[in-house]
Formats: sequence, structure tokens, C-alpha cells
Amino acid sequence: MPRALFDRLTDHDDAPRCRYDEHMGIAEFVAEPGFAHEGPAAEIGLLFGRIADALAASGREVAWQHAGALRLLSDDGAFEADASFYLTPEAERAVRRVDGYLDVRDGLPAPDLVVEIDRSRRSRHKLGPYFRMGVREVWTSHRTDGAAIWTPDADASDGFGPAVESRFCPSLTCEDLARLCARGEPAAARARFSRRLARRVAENLAPDMLP
Repeated sequence: MPRALFDRLTDHDDAPRCRYDEHMGIAEFVAEPGFAHEGPAAEIGLLFGRIADALAASGREVAWQHAGALRLLSDDGAFEADASFYLTPEAERAVRRVDGYLDVRDGLPAPDLVVEIDRSRRSRHKLGPYFRMGVREVWTSHRTDGAAIWTPDADASDGFGPAVESRFCPSLTCEDLARLCARGEPAAARARFSRRLARRVAENLAPDMLP
């Protein structure tokens, strides 16, 4: 769609929430923000902070960086995860000044881990492109399908497959991820679970897994 046509179609008060993708030349409808979507992504961000705190309390440090809803561009198209994490300081420094899309075709590193919180459409179609970019692990959460952890798998037809637990957060399982993203528990109970999970992950992180 040409940009001029997009501007004409959306220049009225009743236009749906949408944006124009300059790189791809397409219009994107944008979901209304809501706690059911942003809440789980925020909980995962808090979990990584709590893991870092638990490690620091035991004399170990990490340099994980939460890159938020980073927009990624590759030969497969443009993609925006709900949360992205760089687990090495060198990679995070390489992309710190990126404005707009991060184009992996320019040699910029993809995040190590991305998170997709699905409200309606499932994000499975994004997994192949993410792994081809160089992402090493994807966490997904769907309100009916539950949570899943995905990693590259050269033997799988799609190039990826499900994992029992996270490579980056050893001992964190799909069941843990589902509980972390669930909205049924009171906030205090979720926080207690998140702190226990963070301590457990920190205890299982081998020295060679830290940057």
C-alpha cells in the first residue's frame, strides 16, 4: 500500500488503531493495549531482574539487558516481539543506538531471547524467522494453548522445536512460564512465585552460562 493511500484511509476520527511500516510498505493494525497483554511481558521482565538480584546476592553478576518491544527486520520481513533480551553486554552495546528497526542484515545481533504474548492470533509463524535471524530461544504464551519454550532444531522440518525447559534459565519449565503469565493469581502470590523461581534459576545457572 502506498503511504499516501494509507494516510487518506486513516485520516478520520473513526479510523482503527494502525501504523504504516515504511520498510515493508504495509499497514499494520495495532491491538489496543491492555493488562492481559502487557502484564505477562512485564512479569517476565521482572523475573529477569529478580534473577540478576539473586545472583548478585551470591556474589555473581550478569549483564542481561531487557530491550523491550524491539522491532526486527530481516529477509523474512519485519517483526516486533513483546519483549526481547540480550544476554551478553557486547551484543547489547552493539544495538544500543539503533533507532526504529534493528536490521540483522546489517550485521546487527538479534536478541538472544524473545517473548510473544498471544491474545488471538498465534505467533508460531514468527518462530522460523526469529531463529533464522539468530534468536536462540523464544517463549510464547497463549490464553488457551498455554505457554511454550522453543529452541532451534536442525532436524525439525520448521527448523525449531519445543523444549522442556529454558536453556538460558535452567529449571524454568513451560509450567513455570504459564503460571508466571497467568492472570488468575493475586499480585502478591505472583510476586512470591516469581521470587522463588528467580532463586531457583540463579542456583542452577552454571558459571559458564554467565556473560
